[in-house]
Amino acid sequence: MRCRGVGLAHFFYARTPKTDPKQHLAPGMAEPTEQEIQQQISELDSDIDLVALEKPGNDALRLFIDHPGGVDLALCERVTKHLQHLLVDYSLEVSSPGPKYRDRRQAASSETKESLQ
Repeated sequence: MRCRGVGLAHFFYARTPKTDPKQHLAPGMAEPTEQEIQQQISELDSDIDLVALEKPGNDALRLFIDHPGGVDLALCERVTKHLQHLLVDYSLEVSSPGPKYRDRRQAASSETKESLQ
């Protein structure tokens, strides 16, 4: 097998120093809590529920939201835009917890209603 005299592509990789996301926060400010984010989301729409908040890395926040009318891409985008101040220090992932969560929630809601009767 013959090898062509093709030049290899050259890539430049530079490592950027890993910065602590807390250093960008105003003095005395801590990382956002689930309660703080829920309050901010409620300002946008009081029906939006923050189901879970995950921090998969030092500079990322993953939010799982639910809404009685369902969660679509437009709602995730609205929440992301409403929380844009967090984009200074974090990347945001806003998502639905999925249909299994909604099914569990509806089942729990109906059990609660039955026990109250």
